[in-house]
Amino acid sequence: MLKRSVIVGLAAILVLLVGCEKEEQADADTNADLMEKEMVEEAEKVETAADEYWSQAIDSELCQTIRECRDLGDEYGSEFFYDFIGGLNASNRMSNINAYTEEDKSVLATNTWVEEVPIVARYELREDEFFLTEGEEESMFTGIADLVLDIFNRNRINVKMVDFQEDIYMHVNTYEDKLYIPSNLVKQWLQSYTLPILVHEYGHLVSWNEADFVISDTCPAEQFYYKPYGGECYNPDSYMNHFFQSYWKNYEEQWLQGGYVSVEDRIAFYEEQKESFITIYASVNPYEDIAESFKFFMLTPYNNDPQTVADEKVNFFYQFPELVEYRTFVIKTLKDRKDEMLSFW
Repeated sequence: MLKRSVIVGLAAILVLLVGCEKEEQADADTNADLMEKEMVEEAEKVETAADEYWSQAIDSELCQTIRECRDLGDEYGSEFFYDFIGGLNASNRMSNINAYTEEDKSVLATNTWVEEVPIVARYELREDEFFLTEGEEESMFTGIADLVLDIFNRNRINVKMVDFQEDIYMHVNTYEDKLYIPSNLVKQWLQSYTLPILVHEYGHLVSWNEADFVISDTCPAEQFYYKPYGGECYNPDSYMNHFFQSYWKNYEEQWLQGGYVSVEDRIAFYEEQKESFITIYASVNPYEDIAESFKFFMLTPYNNDPQTVADEKVNFFYQFPELVEYRTFVIKTLKDRKDEMLSFW
């Protein structure tokens, strides 16, 4: 009798346990269903928000909505995007590997803000037109100056002078509205390289603009602060601050502030972070990262499915309707120039 009672008791316990397991499984299934439902709802919200964004009206003579501007830019650029991507992949992902390194200090010391380097040709902006004011005129230099005039949006920034000089890096002086171009290299680069670097330099002008920062010894923690140029504290709503908050705030000081490192250190850092940077030059500091990402934003088709942080950085600029419209304007200008002159120059 006792044995039978024990068996019955054990059976009851087993039934209870099975019931509990089933109840727990049911609860788990319910929770999983709820989580899946919440994820679907969240994805639908994101998709709806994205659709609402792309459907917004935009103040432009080229397009009616942000989506139309984006797609129109892709359409205008379809004839030459492939050429640019090929050139960028072949050469520019590893270009300027020596820039801002220990080995390059002497070069930068003589070639940054290069007033003492002889001017091969200087073009100055007068009444919305570039005129040669110093040096010898060459058709290629004139063509590049005209291209700068056509694609650099002067409603946001201005380039008042273009200097062609030998053995320099192409760069801008945003404080003096100057663009410096290597006279002895543009003849080799031609459109495959010169144009992307011009767009890179415009990216500097857009994101490194005196209206976007104040010079200060201190800066709030939530704002991007760059020491080497005298202590630039970027406004919360500036492109540079948004970019920094999204992608740079967790890097160490030597990378954040663009300190001099060796070429080997540069390569090692890039190899560790390869999926975060669109080119090796982008890993130099936040300024070069945003300019390189801007270049790919301007000269490659929209990527609807970014797979890496580097892809996300390129798509970063699509959140600003004025930049989406500007991209379309530039690409259309390039297409019109090529259709008319069989060249961009």
